[in-house]
Amino acid sequence: MSEDTSSLPAVRGGHEGAAKAHKPALAHLFWWFMFAQGGVLAAILLPVHIVVQGILGPLGIVPVVDRHYDTWVNVIGNPLVKLYLLVLIAFPFFHFAHRLRYLLVDLGVPAARGVPAQIVFYGGAFAVTLVTIYILLTTVPISFG
Repeated sequence: MSEDTSSLPAVRGGHEGAAKAHKPALAHLFWWFMFAQGGVLAAILLPVHIVVQGILGPLGIVPVVDRHYDTWVNVIGNPLVKLYLLVLIAFPFFHFAHRLRYLLVDLGVPAARGVPAQIVFYGGAFAVTLVTIYILLTTVPISFG
């Protein structure tokens, strides 16, 4: 009792499937990485930043940068602060872009699966990142001291 398996598709990992090497989807991996990191940073850094700068600082519990221009220039001129602000702004936008695109996919919008939708959503997040970099580099010069 043998079955005829000649019409069945080749199973991945079998002898027939081993001839075709599986190529990783690097673009998909990159967008999932940006989505995941944006979610983590939005869930951890944003609330901590809001609590420290928006609640504990004004209450006088923790020292924060006061409203003097010279102090703000010194703080924002620090390259680590610029990097922190870039990460704090850019990664959550990639998370938002990915989540909004897949919300539209789940709602049944067929155009959300296409390349133009990817360009709009991820391109928008990339544009926000570029604008953030431009603002951070042009507002206050970088100072190491």
